[in-house]
Amino acid sequence: MKWIAVNGLVLFVFAYDLWGKCAGYTSVLHYVELVVAGVAGANLLQHAVALAHAHRLRRAGAAAASREPLSPRQRQMLGLSPSQLDSSLGDMSAARDRSAADETAAEALSLSLSMSMSAGRAWRSSSSPPRSPASAPHSPHSSPHSPHSPHAAHSPSTPSSPLSRYERDEFIADRHSLANYLRHRADRTRIESSEAGWGAGAVAVTGSPPVYQLAAIETETGSADESKGPAGGGGGGSPHAHVWRRLQLDPQRLTQFNQNLRLWLQVTILERLVREMDAVNDALAAHGLSEVRIGQVSTERLRKMAAGGFPALGALLPFLEPFPDQSYVVQRYRELASGGCLSAYKWNGGGVGWDESKPTDAELVLHAFAAYLDAQLPPDAPQAAAAFSARHVSAAPAAAPRGPHALALHRVARSPPHYVLVRGDETIEVGAGRNNLLHCLLLFVAVCAAREPPALQRLHLGRAGLNLLWVVGR
Repeated sequence: MKWIAVNGLVLFVFAYDLWGKCAGYTSVLHYVELVVAGVAGANLLQHAVALAHAHRLRRAGAAAASREPLSPRQRQMLGLSPSQLDSSLGDMSAARDRSAADETAAEALSLSLSMSMSAGRAWRSSSSPPRSPASAPHSPHSSPHSPHSPHAAHSPSTPSSPLSRYERDEFIADRHSLANYLRHRADRTRIESSEAGWGAGAVAVTGSPPVYQLAAIETETGSADESKGPAGGGGGGSPHAHVWRRLQLDPQRLTQFNQNLRLWLQVTILERLVREMDAVNDALAAHGLSEVRIGQVSTERLRKMAAGGFPALGALLPFLEPFPDQSYVVQRYRELASGGCLSAYKWNGGGVGWDESKPTDAELVLHAFAAYLDAQLPPDAPQAAAAFSARHVSAAPAAAPRGPHALALHRVARSPPHYVLVRGDETIEVGAGRNNLLHCLLLFVAVCAAREPPALQRLHLGRAGLNLLWVVGR
């Protein structure tokens, strides 16, 4: 109403001014007043229509509320007597009661029909010819009520379900029969609910287990005993939750940790390695040695060229040296570096042209990881060449390092590749499969992250060092 009054006043003022202007005189101000008057008129019409619509809705709601029947509880709260209400209330209540009764009768009738059908099926199954002794031999463990036991012919019919206990089918013709049926059904339901249930009885009678069973809770002791293999760790089961909780890792976030590690391996090691190889190839081509490319010549020639004036080759040789097929290794490094999160990784295989003589992706990734950390860790006097590989990587048939400060990634089998984590005198098994190496690396990082400070041989795992803490959610 307020905006209707405002727009009406504006429209009246400008309309009065335009009405009283001189007949032969028109200026720009008059056109402005005409536009403002038109806008005010449109707003006035809009608010009037909205007000009329709201008024109509209120009237419709009031009429619907006046026709809404009152329950006895509502009449008692309002202090109304039945004589003060019109006859339509009684008619509507009666109609509502009749519809509810019809729905109840229909439901009961459908239940009665279903019970009749189930009873018919039970009768047909009980009247089937008995099996021969050859097809149904007597078992010493059979129950007295078993259908194959000698007493089955003299025992009363065994119900197959609670619905088969209703031996007769009653036709519901009126309210009285419906009430009797519902009361009888309520008594039956109460009796059946007090029993142990017909599912267990069916197992005892037929001797067959139920389709669905509750799985036994796997304890840490039992799972650890079952998972012990020849290497002192697990044989091939999935990683157990207690292994991760011991290192303060949430097993529910294992998938996220796995993805973080894949991303770190690809971005930090593999993509950087491919860029360095391309840069060295470009430098060799710039010096007129375009026929010499990484992956096309032997590591011996690359080592000689590194000593003769290409020091960048010396940093790449540890990633290439152990493998004889340099062409495959370089191509596989490029394939693993492409995509996202090691999408081309095949733990027990490789790329195009892979065979048993070539390294698997698991072996290649672990070697790249070790070579990268060899270049990052501060050199030790006796192990200046490979500070990480010599101390933290081992492979069978050589024995895994032991001792109070031992921490190593030990390869138990080469094909298919299987790794365990050695920590002190303990061998931690994470299970076989495609995530075996990745989970071992996660445990290795978690052990180093649990130290104070979190470091690997004086090299911090945070952003100022290896930047591995975020991989395990630290």
